[in-house]
Amino acid sequence: MANARQIKRRISAASNISKITKAMEMVAASKMKKAQDQAILARHYALALQDSLQKLAAQADPSLHPLLSRNFTGKDILLVVGTNKGLCGSLNTQLFKKMDAWRKLHPDGEIVAVGKKIVHFCRLGGFKIHSQFTDIAEKVTTSDLVAISEMVIDGYLKQDFRSVGLVYMDFINTLSQKPRVAELLPMAKEEVVGEVTDGQKKVVKADYLFEPSAKEILTNLLPFYIENSIYQAFLESRASEHSARMVTMKNASENAHELVDELKLVFNKSRQSAITSELLDIATATLTV
Repeated sequence: MANARQIKRRISAASNISKITKAMEMVAASKMKKAQDQAILARHYALALQDSLQKLAAQADPSLHPLLSRNFTGKDILLVVGTNKGLCGSLNTQLFKKMDAWRKLHPDGEIVAVGKKIVHFCRLGGFKIHSQFTDIAEKVTTSDLVAISEMVIDGYLKQDFRSVGLVYMDFINTLSQKPRVAELLPMAKEEVVGEVTDGQKKVVKADYLFEPSAKEILTNLLPFYIENSIYQAFLESRASEHSARMVTMKNASENAHELVDELKLVFNKSRQSAITSELLDIATATLTV
């Protein structure tokens, strides 16, 4: 019966785990819906702003604003948006792989780590941490990210940063999230492409009229673009985190239920074997008497 008692303890432990993971699944599902809606609604504006500024940057004179020009001195910086908590599948692991790939291209680069998991990995992996942020609110707003965006912009304007990359989990759907690598600074420029002639793209140069002036507009709009890009990355990361955690906890609950069923089968077989053994002992004793 000692073996049976051990199996009963394992059944009880697996049942308790399934209750915990089920509760965590429900909490993640509740947060996931809100995070997904917020990310999807803000995505259209972020993409439109990015598309407009990239086309505008291709036509504007780089000397009009330092954020349009390329720095040749300073450090390469990678801003990585991760999570503070675990239990979200391979989400952080995928970010770590992108960080490793980036380090091979920028061996002297430094990391701006957002999230306790990213900070922990940087220390284990030997990454140089430029700065770290682990107290970002769950319901992130643009005001929560002012310190990050100001650090990025000021560092680039002072030419302390040669380039600034951005890595985060891009939300595709509930079952799919992919790591996305973007070049934040210098800002990528997108040319307006027209017809293709003789296998070559025909670049169309558009004319823009600036009011009150191109310099004044870019001075106000480019920092806002950086802030909004970082904010959108956080929204996508939050939606990805809660989606991944919900799926992970759902799988954990199902696995716990399957383990309980298997243990119950083993327990019943063990008990049946014990009863049969006792009956044989009784029958043998009766025949002996």
